[in-house]
Amino acid sequence: MKRPCRARARRVVIARPGSRAAVRTKETFVPEIPRTPVGLLRPDGARLALYPHGPRDPDLVLVLAHGWQATSAIWDKTVEQLSRPRTLVVRYDQRGHGNSTTGTARPAMSLLADDLHAVIAATAPGDVPVVLVGHSMGGAAVLELAAARPRLFGDKVTGALLVATSGGGLDLAAAGYPLPTRLVGLMRHVMASVCVYAPGVALRLHNLWQPRLSTQPPMDVAGRWFKALMRHDVTELDALRRIPVHVLVGEDDPTVPPVHSHRLAAQLPAARLHVVPRGCHRLPTRHSSSVVSVVELTCEEALQHGGGGSPRAAEPDGTGTGAGPTAVHTPLA
Repeated sequence: MKRPCRARARRVVIARPGSRAAVRTKETFVPEIPRTPVGLLRPDGARLALYPHGPRDPDLVLVLAHGWQATSAIWDKTVEQLSRPRTLVVRYDQRGHGNSTTGTARPAMSLLADDLHAVIAATAPGDVPVVLVGHSMGGAAVLELAAARPRLFGDKVTGALLVATSGGGLDLAAAGYPLPTRLVGLMRHVMASVCVYAPGVALRLHNLWQPRLSTQPPMDVAGRWFKALMRHDVTELDALRRIPVHVLVGEDDPTVPPVHSHRLAAQLPAARLHVVPRGCHRLPTRHSSSVVSVVELTCEEALQHGGGGSPRAAEPDGTGTGAGPTAVHTPLA
């Protein structure tokens, strides 16, 4: 697959104070973030828009999966701030979002997992290891992929970062919640149904509250994927226990509350949980430095794991994660 990513050369002149002769130049190459997508056709007719960014012979492929009603552009700051010249970074638009078409298949997290698997196959051939980073709905796709294709993890996929995501239990209308919470959940379902069956009405109502962004998907697409998220429920996480996993969440995330990340980390004893103080849901855009630091850490551990290492064991100073019942809680500045 072609990767339309040209490098822009930048000449850097370094002069040492007090010496006119001691001047040297060097060429650094700053790859431009691609804006023209590469198409990946899926069996149901959907065409995914991929944005590969990096070398043709990478030591690692980093796949970034965005969340509901976002686009691959949510990762722009991550790509700009990463310092990994040997890593191929692949952003892509989830089906029905951004420049990716919807296709005919019924929306489901398992469908996004199949798409993610196709992205891996198209961009990371051979024995090049892969790190998966999923935000919100993108994280749900990573979890679904781990449940559906466990053999992929530990061999091909050697690291994962789950950002502001959940393994399930997002439907507030489900039995077990207090009545006021269930009423809120029922109202959300009603709104999603209006989006699906009367998108024009839904759009007018939405614009009365807040103008809808042109980058967001059509109202009916948003409604269908909301319903898919409410059905999302993954309990089989054994595959993720074989690789380094980090879980990142904002302390004040109102969309996917931190309890979901804490629950995931508790299910993955070797995982490390990072909490961004006062962090919101859109961590890749609002707290990009925190995201980048954990992405870098995940990549380093994944390369070690791919070279024959194993998921972190507990360190003598307690900074590791070990095999205890809960993950280490690492606050981020």
